[in-house]
Amino acid sequence: MTWAANLEVTADQVLALRTAERAIDGEEGGRGAAEALRFLGDTRLQRVCVDSTADETALDANLAGVFEHVLDAIILADGEACITYMNPSAEQMIGLTLHKARGHRLDKLVSLQDGETGKPIRIFDLPNGHSAFSGTFHLLMSSGCGLIPVQCSVASTLPARVGSARGYVVSLRDARSLQQHIDKLVNQTMHDEHTRLLRRAELVKRLWRVLQDSSNHEPQAFIYLDLDNFKTINDTAGHAAGDLAIRQIASRLKDVVRDRDTLARLGGDEFGLLLERCPAELARQRAMQLHQAVESYVLRWNGETYRLGISIGLALFSTRNHSLNTILTSADAACYQAKRNGGNGPHIQEVRLD
Repeated sequence: MTWAANLEVTADQVLALRTAERAIDGEEGGRGAAEALRFLGDTRLQRVCVDSTADETALDANLAGVFEHVLDAIILADGEACITYMNPSAEQMIGLTLHKARGHRLDKLVSLQDGETGKPIRIFDLPNGHSAFSGTFHLLMSSGCGLIPVQCSVASTLPARVGSARGYVVSLRDARSLQQHIDKLVNQTMHDEHTRLLRRAELVKRLWRVLQDSSNHEPQAFIYLDLDNFKTINDTAGHAAGDLAIRQIASRLKDVVRDRDTLARLGGDEFGLLLERCPAELARQRAMQLHQAVESYVLRWNGETYRLGISIGLALFSTRNHSLNTILTSADAACYQAKRNGGNGPHIQEVRLD
């Protein structure tokens, strides 16, 4: 079976379709395209069931007059979900010509993956017929371009007459540029603008994930770090000197931590470090290395030299026994106690929560 198109299509209707296509934006975009196409298809592009020996060349020419200039990929399928038409944008996105794709099942050629988990998604399983946006777009497997982020929607066309079958219209929009822009914004919100370290919120999120992993019973550690004498630099040398010191200190701290660890700037002159799957002795060694990295730092500014100290609170715990708030407040309190203890030795205070 294939689908033919009624030729009673006015220039105004084609213009309306293209205007709707250009107006699509955000999460409603994919659904808007399919709904616009379905509306137009149900009124003037009614698809009627014809014999499979029908003139496909004439059919393609009729559909091309409407869809060939639409920038989104448009795919039409019959009641058995077999492809009957693809516009040039769809051919380019899928990586197949209409001649090769015609007759193949829609869900076999349009292969989607979840943008976060990578799990396969059947195109007919999309909720409400369109792909919801949750920070990442679904990925389309293209034979020519690999995985492409897309906005996707599926709509069924109304039967042209009683007893005839429904068909399907699929709209795919290339979202690569939009995904890159979103990723850039997300990256900016996750990272501190001065040090490029993660922000407090991301560190807390990762600590929370560790605590939710009930299968992980290995030792963990959280370190709270507070610079000493940083206010002196800001007051005497100015904020530009203070910003430089923060950036250079952050770089030194990054050199100490492992790839699996999460280092973040909590704000001002405070930092936090999550040490996952870290035995107590290794956590103590890491705290001492962080202390030495700061104590050996010298800021040179306008002919003057400045030194900083650091106070460190080390909280040792396992994921089964303690809440997020308990770990954060315990490390903070230990850091405050280390600062109060003073003395010439390392300002490091340990608290064991188990």
